[in-house]
Amino acid sequence: MDEKEIFARQSNLGMKILQNCRNELYSFFPHLDGAFAGLPAKPDKDMEKIATDGEHLIFSPVFLAGAYGRLPVSVLRGYLHMLLHCLYLHLFREDNYSPRQWNLACDMAVEQIIEREALPGLALAEDPVRERCFQLLGGRGLSAEQIYNMLTHGRFPYSLEELEEAFAFDDHSLWGAQKNPVERARTKKKWEKIRAYTDANQQGQRRRAGRQSGTDQEELELAHSNKYDYKRFLKRFAIPREEVELDTESFDYIFYNYGMEQYGNMPLIEPLEYKEVNRLEELVIAIDTSGSCTSEIVQQFLEETYGILSEKENFFHKMNVHIVQCDCWVQDVAVIHSEEEWNRYSKEIKIQGRGGTDFRPVFRYVEEQKKKGELKNLKALIYFTDGDGVYPQSKPDYETAFAFLEETPKMEIVPPWALCLLAKGQFPKGR
Repeated sequence: MDEKEIFARQSNLGMKILQNCRNELYSFFPHLDGAFAGLPAKPDKDMEKIATDGEHLIFSPVFLAGAYGRLPVSVLRGYLHMLLHCLYLHLFREDNYSPRQWNLACDMAVEQIIEREALPGLALAEDPVRERCFQLLGGRGLSAEQIYNMLTHGRFPYSLEELEEAFAFDDHSLWGAQKNPVERARTKKKWEKIRAYTDANQQGQRRRAGRQSGTDQEELELAHSNKYDYKRFLKRFAIPREEVELDTESFDYIFYNYGMEQYGNMPLIEPLEYKEVNRLEELVIAIDTSGSCTSEIVQQFLEETYGILSEKENFFHKMNVHIVQCDCWVQDVAVIHSEEEWNRYSKEIKIQGRGGTDFRPVFRYVEEQKKKGELKNLKALIYFTDGDGVYPQSKPDYETAFAFLEETPKMEIVPPWALCLLAKGQFPKGR
């Protein structure tokens, strides 16, 4: 295989990785569709990492595959990181700012926006430098200009190297790369239009959007209105997703042993192929049985859920669904793998409990199942409830949503790391 063919295969893998990330991000932030369209991906063998010039997302296939193999969420989050750079016009700064501090300020600005979304699917491992800096930023949605001023006045107790290690993802060397002022102005104008479209799109979805220049707040809300339609949320798990991983089965032990025999300690190893895999989809559905929901309402809830999930072909052949009834402790658990099991359970369900409401036992149950290996790739936990109960203090490492029959003030006490799903109009209002 010659060098050109190797690069073509690596590039194809990189494009698939980015497409997977784009699909995942779109499920979180559908109003960013214009931004995704405005930044097509392009492989480059001379690129060391990943970067954007405002026209393309330019990547090194080797870097991208390595980063995704080590920590897929870092690439997922990094993709959004770069989109936000473009939306906030960080690439086109005209002032006489110190490039290094400005680049760092931009990285910190977009990372604080992503962090405030508190989405488990975008969560990174805790880092003391990042956590301390987020505390100093105060959760106020500071602009890159404001953070730049904090950096120049030494407001962060870390070196530039430590801060860059904690916040940087992409290479900024292509920022302002267009030497022709006309091209630069055209690219900037494109992103101004995309930003305006995104703001309008966001407002259309009843989300607050706003942008002010200079040192004023410039934050573009991503998904802070946490009252989502249940159907739209659940459809994310009915969309086929491909994942890529190393194909360890392609390892050639004969080639390896031949090298060891012929050359002593020099094994001959070909690069491992990558393969597309269909992972088992896992979902936990918890039902508040403290008296909030009758059997009739629960049955309709399960029927609606099945109707959405079954839009994916062979969905239940690839699913591991745990349905948990809980009031102040877990009363009943059913594990569903097939359409027949789901239909039988939903028709014969008997509500067990009717005590007080405590949501925490379900989360403890999930952790126990994960330790036992019964849940290996949990996508989300959906809790059907009226919202009046004791919530966990910390967010889990999977998406969590509380589904309500109708809009209620109790939605306000749902923790900020969880979503509120509004099922109004889909189920009867009466208990």
